[in-house]
Amino acid sequence: MNVYFIEVFLSKTMFSFIKVGVAAGKAPYGVAKKDDVNANMNRMRDTVESACGVVNDTRNKLIERGQKLGEVEIASKQMSERAEEFASLPHKVMLKQKQKAE
Repeated sequence: MNVYFIEVFLSKTMFSFIKVGVAAGKAPYGVAKKDDVNANMNRMRDTVESACGVVNDTRNKLIERGQKLGEVEIASKQMSERAEEFASLPHKVMLKQKQKAE
């Protein structure tokens, strides 16, 4: 009976249908599957697209802020010029009054 088990375990024909590893169609350890790579690429693409969206929003807000600052600068210059004119007005009035008095 021991001889029978030895023959069964040593025979190549009995276990020839069992394939393991690369022969079974499995990739070697450390080799990524195509589905995993595609899923990772899609996740990475989504992350990059959302980051690009945030960067574009920030850029647009900075441009808008720059435009508003430009408008404020122009208004500030106009107010400064008008303030100078207003400050010199009493002096001009005084000079006119002196000329009339003479």
